[in-house]
Amino acid sequence: MNVLILTDFSEVSNNAARYAVDFLEDSAANFFFLNIQDFDFHPSASKILDKQVITILQKLEKSARELEMYKQNPQHNFNIILSSENLISAVRMAVVEKKIDLIFIGAISQKVHHHPILGDHAYDVVRKIQCNILAIPANCKYHFLKNVIFPIDYAIQPEEEIPNIISRNHFFNNSRFTILKLKEGKSSAVLVKEENSSLSTEFECLNQQTLEDFNEKSFGSLQKDYNLIFIIGKNLSICDRFLHSKYGLSASIDLQLPIFVYHN
Repeated sequence: MNVLILTDFSEVSNNAARYAVDFLEDSAANFFFLNIQDFDFHPSASKILDKQVITILQKLEKSARELEMYKQNPQHNFNIILSSENLISAVRMAVVEKKIDLIFIGAISQKVHHHPILGDHAYDVVRKIQCNILAIPANCKYHFLKNVIFPIDYAIQPEEEIPNIISRNHFFNNSRFTILKLKEGKSSAVLVKEENSSLSTEFECLNQQTLEDFNEKSFGSLQKDYNLIFIIGKNLSICDRFLHSKYGLSASIDLQLPIFVYHN
C-alpha cells in the first residue's frame, strides 16, 4: 500500500502521521511525506532559495526519521516529496506518480481555517482528489474502530451498493457500521433500526432527520458514540454538511473523530 501524508511540520500534521502508522500497523506500507512551499524562483533570490530548499528537505527527513523510530512494523518505509505546485496539483501529481492508495491529512479545526493545509484547502483536497482520504483531528489517537457512523443520502448512493462499499474497505472488517440516512429537505423521519444479514460486518440503519436539521447537537452526540465517520465523496451535500470550512459543522465545533472519505 502507498500512503501520502500531507505535512506542514505542525503538531496537527505530525499527529496525523503517527495515526497513519498506527492505523496501518498490520499492513506493509510505503509512506510519502508531502510538503508544499511557495518558493521565489527569481534569479536574484537564488541564494535564499538554496537555503530554503535545504532547510525544508532537512525537516522532511527529520519527520521521516521520527516515524521510522515510532513504527512497529518493519514493512513500513518512509519517503519525502517537496513540491512548489499549488496544493491540488501537488497532491494529484503525487497520487498518480506514487500510485497512492490512501491520503492522511490533519483535520479542519475552528482555530486553523487560515492554515494553507489544515483549513480551507483541506476541504478542496477532499472534494477534488479522487483518492481515499482520512482526516485526523488534532490530538486524536488511534484506537480500534469499533463503531463507525456512515451518513448517506440514498438519492445519491443506491442502498444496494452499501454492503459492497463497506466490504471493499478491509480496514473496517471488524467494525460495527451504523448507516445514518440523511436527505435534503425539511421533513424529518423517525429513528428506526434495520438489521441487514447480507453483511459480514455488523450493520444497522437509522432513519435520521434531514441534513438541514442535522445540527451541532446531533453531531456532538455522534462524537460521543462512535470512533470514526465514514463519508462517500460523491455525497457532496453530506461532505458539505460535515466538512465545509465556512458552512459545515466543523466550522462551528471542533472535530474529535477521524473522517474517512471514500472515493470509488
